[in-house]
Amino acid sequence: MGPISVSFDVTDALPADVTQGRPTSIAAWLFFPDDLSKLGSKPVTMVLLNGGSYDKRYFHVEVPGRTAYSTARHLAALGNIVLVPDHLGMGESTRVPVQKMATRHIVALANHAAVSQFYERLAKGDLHPALPAIPDVVKIGGGHSMGGMQTLVQQAAHRSYDAVMILGYTIQGVHFSMGGKKLRAADFPPQGESPDYTTNDRSKLREGFHWEDVPADVIAADDAIAAQTAASIGLDSIRTGIVVEDAARIDVPVYLCLGERDVSPDPHAEATYFRRARDFTLHILPRSAHCQNFASTRHQMWNRMHHWARGLDLG
Repeated sequence: MGPISVSFDVTDALPADVTQGRPTSIAAWLFFPDDLSKLGSKPVTMVLLNGGSYDKRYFHVEVPGRTAYSTARHLAALGNIVLVPDHLGMGESTRVPVQKMATRHIVALANHAAVSQFYERLAKGDLHPALPAIPDVVKIGGGHSMGGMQTLVQQAAHRSYDAVMILGYTIQGVHFSMGGKKLRAADFPPQGESPDYTTNDRSKLREGFHWEDVPADVIAADDAIAAQTAASIGLDSIRTGIVVEDAARIDVPVYLCLGERDVSPDPHAEATYFRRARDFTLHILPRSAHCQNFASTRHQMWNRMHHWARGLDLG
C-alpha cells in the first residue's frame, strides 16, 4: 500500500533562529504491505533518504509504460514498512526562511525528529487506519548519495536507528565518472557565491548515473523528476572527508551498496572507516552506475536490503 502522504511537525525540535517562529514540517510517503501478515512478529521499518537533484520520488519512480521501478513499493510488498521523507527544505518539506542555515546537522536533527514521531505513531497505532499499534520494530535508516551522507550524520549524532543502509556513497570523497575516468568532485568547486539551491545538468552526469543498458525512456523519466537541491547539504556531500568522523562513530550494522561504476575511488577500502561497526556488508551491484534504482539489476539490491535486514542479529 502506498504512496500515502504523511507529515511530521518538527518546529519545536529545531533552533528558533532557523525556524524564526514559522511552522516547519517534514513531508514523507508511507508504504506497507497489503497483507499485514507479511510484517512478521517484529516488523522492519526502513527510512530512505534521497540524494542530490532528487526528492522522495527517487524511491518511488513511475516510468510511463513500465512497472517495477519503485524501491519503496517493492520493499513494502516483501513485508517492510517504508518511509520516504523529503529533506528539510526540499520537495514538499518546509523551506526555512534562510535555507543556508539548514546545515547537514540541522537537516539531520529535523529528520531525527520526524522519524521519532514516525516510531511513536506506529507504536500508538495512529499513523494510518490500516496499521494496528506496532510498539516493537526494527529501525533501519538509509539513503542514497547525499541521503547516505545525511544518514551517517544523523546516526552519529542521534542514534536514530538499529542499523543503516548506505547506497551509492563514499567516505573517501565523491568521485564522478566522466570520459572513462574518475574525477574527484571536490576538485571542481562551484564558482562565485553559493546559492541557496542548485540544479544539475543531468546530461553531463549520464555516464556516472546510468549503466549503458538503461533504456532511453527510463532516463527520460529520471530527468523529468530532477529537483532543486539545497546547496548547504548538496555541496557538503561532495566535500572530501566530510563524514569521516561520523562514520567512525557508527557502531550498528552497516550495509553499503555501490554500483559497479559509482562514486567510491576504492570500494573495498570503505570498511576501514567503520571501525566501530560490529557488522559490515559491502555489496557491489553489477551492471549498475551511481543511480542503482534505474539499473537492470536493481532488484538484486532491493532484495538484498530486505534479506539483510531480516538477517540482522541485534542482540
